[in-house]
Amino acid sequence: MKNIYILLLFCFVITACDSSEYDLEKSVYVPDDEYASLPAYTEWGYNTFGAFYERKLFIYSVTEVPAKVIYTNNVARFILKGSLNSSSGYYDSYPTYFSYGPVMSLSFDIPDFHPETYEDLIDLNNKTYDLSVPGLNVTAVIDADTIDLDIFNGQLQFKKAQHLLVDKNPVNVILSGYFGFQALVNGSPVSFSHGRFDVCIDEYDFARY
Repeated sequence: MKNIYILLLFCFVITACDSSEYDLEKSVYVPDDEYASLPAYTEWGYNTFGAFYERKLFIYSVTEVPAKVIYTNNVARFILKGSLNSSSGYYDSYPTYFSYGPVMSLSFDIPDFHPETYEDLIDLNNKTYDLSVPGLNVTAVIDADTIDLDIFNGQLQFKKAQHLLVDKNPVNVILSGYFGFQALVNGSPVSFSHGRFDVCIDEYDFARY
């Protein structure tokens, strides 16, 4: 009986550990007080982001990894991936649209940044980038269609970059901040406004090749 009890206790501990690690990858939605369709700005690694793309909503999806950082060809890119939806898909204080619109990603080139591992991302703490600077490319992809963005005004701000510790050991880096810009698309001005993100990056969400 004692051996059975120890085995059951061991299984419970292992399950709890696996569950807690998996929970770190989940998204926690907290609505913004002013813009209810968007997640609030947080710094807890909630794995959420959102912005208005004109009158539509670019927001994280429950079916996509919300953020990745890729370093290739001497260029670091911060990528947000979710879906593009109507901004009115709200029901009982919880979003119903997170998996229904077309898949969309937004990729920001980060100049003069050469991370070796995901842990180097803490160097982005309190960094702000002027997106209108020539050579700082921003690319949008909706489904398989790439949208050329000629940005003439806007910023990407990493307000906070910090380690997330579990049992005093770093398990990922939390990146939290804001973004917004105006750009020309086929000669017509468009805007991404009120953008915010709070995402976790670990060794599987960072790639250097």
